Amino acid sequence: MTKWTLGYSCPIALTISLVPALSPLMAQAAPLNAPPATGILDSLCYDYVPKIEKPSADQDANAQPVEVDADRLEAKQGGTAVYEGDVKVRQGVRKFDSDYAQLDQKSRDVIAIGNIYYNDGQITVTSDKTLKSNLDTKNSELEEGKYQVHGSPVRGFAEKVTMTNNNQNITLEGAQYTTCPPGQEAWTLKAGSIDIDQSEVFGEAWNASLWLYDYPVFYFPYINFPIKDERKTGLLYPGYTQSSKNGMDITQPFYWNIAPNYDATITSRFMDRRGLMEQVEFRYMPDPAHVGSLYFENLADDKQYDETASLNQHLSDGHRYLLSARHTSMFMDNAMRVSVDYTKVRDQDYNYFNDFTPKVGTQVDNQLQQSLKAGYFQQNWNLDAEVRTYQILLASAQQPHELMPRINHNYYQQGSWYDLAWNTELTNFGYNNDQAIEQNKGEAYTGTRVYTAPTLTIPLVDEAGYFLDSQYKLMYTRYDQTVPDQMSSTFTNRFTPREGGDVTLEEGTITRVLPSFRLKGGMTFERDQQWFGEGANQTLEPEFQYLYVPYKDQDNIGVYDSTTMRQDYYSLFSDRRFAGLDRISDSNRISLGVTTRIYDPAGDERIRLAVAQAFDFVAPRVKLYSSDPLTTNTRSPLSFEGDAKINEQWFAHAGAQYDLEQRQMSASNSAIEYRHEKLISQLNHRFVRDANIVPNTNNEVTDLNQIGLLLTTPLDDRWHLYGGYYKELNQSVKSDRKVGLKYDSCCWSINFNLEWVNTPDNVNNTSTAERSFGIQFEMKGLGSVGTGSKGTSLDTEALPYIRPFNLRDQ
Repeated sequence: MTKWTLGYSCPIALTISLVPALSPLMAQAAPLNAPPATGILDSLCYDYVPKIEKPSADQDANAQPVEVDADRLEAKQGGTAVYEGDVKVRQGVRKFDSDYAQLDQKSRDVIAIGNIYYNDGQITVTSDKTLKSNLDTKNSELEEGKYQVHGSPVRGFAEKVTMTNNNQNITLEGAQYTTCPPGQEAWTLKAGSIDIDQSEVFGEAWNASLWLYDYPVFYFPYINFPIKDERKTGLLYPGYTQSSKNGMDITQPFYWNIAPNYDATITSRFMDRRGLMEQVEFRYMPDPAHVGSLYFENLADDKQYDETASLNQHLSDGHRYLLSARHTSMFMDNAMRVSVDYTKVRDQDYNYFNDFTPKVGTQVDNQLQQSLKAGYFQQNWNLDAEVRTYQILLASAQQPHELMPRINHNYYQQGSWYDLAWNTELTNFGYNNDQAIEQNKGEAYTGTRVYTAPTLTIPLVDEAGYFLDSQYKLMYTRYDQTVPDQMSSTFTNRFTPREGGDVTLEEGTITRVLPSFRLKGGMTFERDQQWFGEGANQTLEPEFQYLYVPYKDQDNIGVYDSTTMRQDYYSLFSDRRFAGLDRISDSNRISLGVTTRIYDPAGDERIRLAVAQAFDFVAPRVKLYSSDPLTTNTRSPLSFEGDAKINEQWFAHAGAQYDLEQRQMSASNSAIEYRHEKLISQLNHRFVRDANIVPNTNNEVTDLNQIGLLLTTPLDDRWHLYGGYYKELNQSVKSDRKVGLKYDSCCWSINFNLEWVNTPDNVNNTSTAERSFGIQFEMKGLGSVGTGSKGTSLDTEALPYIRPFNLRDQ
């Protein structure tokens, strides 16, 4: 309450509290643990908005001295005091002005007339009419008041403001609300009546309409809206997309605020080329240590599958659905953790993610993952377990082995002259052979693997500028393996030697014991130099590694979770050639590399260049599969990595692996980017030789040779252009194209975007060029309608935007 103590100790209490809560109409589905809103005061459009003023923490606003000034004071008979002429009242940050003020000491009624101005540091209210208030009841009435919230563009007008119940209840009649600057009212919300109870979360409005300039465009007989930064139940704004795949795609979400830590979003999604889909998301957080969500989609009858039932008889009824669950729990001061990540679609619905692009689930190489993890973590050791299964989203792909379960234990100990690490793993690899037989894919081998590897690292030299470490490891592995008689031809082909013969896989118990020795060292040299006319520091960091692992034939062991590692700069200094434990490659190799860095005077890394190559004294003989050719190459590809921040505008990255034996590039990636204020442009290129490339529409394997161009640039103060273009050079296929145009004013914006992307068909191993159009209209401070990104993102549907350098700053 604002207390004014006038000349003869008669308190006047006039509190204007038009809350900054005249805000969005629709429901708000904020995260369960979302931080408070920060407002939209983010541009020079709102330089007219006053700043928030608050009294210091050690000062009570009501206890501040009151200063009253007026041209004339008159005390009338009957206990009435009249102040006239430029009446000014000040109490701390609070200010009240008027032409005339009258106080009746008996009835405790106050009347202020003409040029009324009120400012409490949070809101400013002005009126040329009359303010009436009672000091005892605290009830007040204000005629034709304009309000401006501080620190926010929220402002408006009310023909009449009535405040009752100690200013807790506020009624605004003939109210208007906008966030547009004065004279630029692109949109205004007008309501016949608005009721606000400041002890509640929501306000109510009747007979409300949305106006664009001078034209009404939408009418609400009744709405409620949040007056506090909390979630509410109600309709969210609808979304709209037009695509060649789904046609007109409209979503209408309904948000249900069940409790402060529970909520649900129920969405109806209508696609005129497919049908009506229902989507339900339930989120819960009974405790900050236990968080999760459940998500479900259901399309009862996909009209497109009625026409193409012959392509997939399993889905001939057109029923398509998805179920997803994610949960994380932490116990015992976060020492124990449990998590669930489960997403699955209907069996054999290979194109579900291509058709509907749900934003849930963990996908790797056309596989959906379902997993349960639990772990206990301490400073020197940890124990974790995982059960993991997969769902294949590619009709021609072979299902991977499942972890049923995997138990992993790690122990670490650092001594004064040594580091000890001990990794132990027990994994049971299962396989859904019933489903494989049903899909005519044949059975698969299964097995249990026990692996343990104590590792001792002894630093031989550890001085400033150079180091030398030696590492000794003993790797023991045991497999208990089952090989079926009717094994899938995919597996029999992989484990049949190239020169012919029987399948090399063995049934029963197989053991493998391999020692490993690694010697790794490096040095760092520094020198001062000039960098574009200013001082800089350059380093030269040579490093080497020698790795020895003896050869052991492992063709009789199945491949459960292993694959060949890409040989880039960093993998050359690893102690493995294969990811996973099913294959431990023999090695008698030395790796050599050198890195140079340039630091500017501020200590920020501006350039990093690194080149490395590995040399085998004997070519490795271990192969991933028996059918793989035996390599005779004793030199790894020459690997190069480079990053540069040339200046504050130009950035660059380059990476390449060059095969000296074949005299050809194995892989490369590069990008150059220019930034200036809001302009960003990038040219990038990726190349990977045909290994591990998915066949094209003609079932041919072709090198990945892709060029991309990205651009986002302001055309003027209001218009912004953005887009991306990716093209496969070898196939002359435009893999992804996106163009967008956004108009952004102070209080509203409209965004258009058009995208073409090649969408794969995982049943027929083909791809189709799809087109989608999005439009979004936003009224800042009120909400938005439409689809697509509000901003000018450089991400396309197929590929994310990646900054072209990764340098360290101080």
